[in-house]
Amino acid sequence: MLELPKKSSHHTLMPDLTALIDVLFILLVFLLLTAAVKLDMMDVNLPDAGKNTHAPIEQPDALVLSVRFSEQKITYGFAKEPYSSLNTVMQALRLQTKKRPLYLAIDQHVPSGELVKLLAALSSEDRNVANILIKNE
Repeated sequence: MLELPKKSSHHTLMPDLTALIDVLFILLVFLLLTAAVKLDMMDVNLPDAGKNTHAPIEQPDALVLSVRFSEQKITYGFAKEPYSSLNTVMQALRLQTKKRPLYLAIDQHVPSGELVKLLAALSSEDRNVANILIKNE
């Protein structure tokens, strides 16, 4: 004689969530790839003049900060005094109470990362750079 299987007390009918998870994953990837990303950028004002124009280094009412790179070491010069670190030259700039135009005289071999650090430090001190002079050797 044939017997019918006994009914079990737990449900064997479970929904298959594989398709739902696949769709959610595709939507998540799509939203991540199309989301607008805000980039933090520093504003840089480039001069309008060409290569052949020269700004005089000696200005009667201007500050000149020189940056040199020699023997794998960066040295700063400000107000005819040498400084060995960015912090010390920034402290010397803070002592200048009068806001005068600031000129940067930079050696061509100064790494761009160090130049960006200097410009960021000047920006945090609310110092505007009047001109950047780069010496080719």
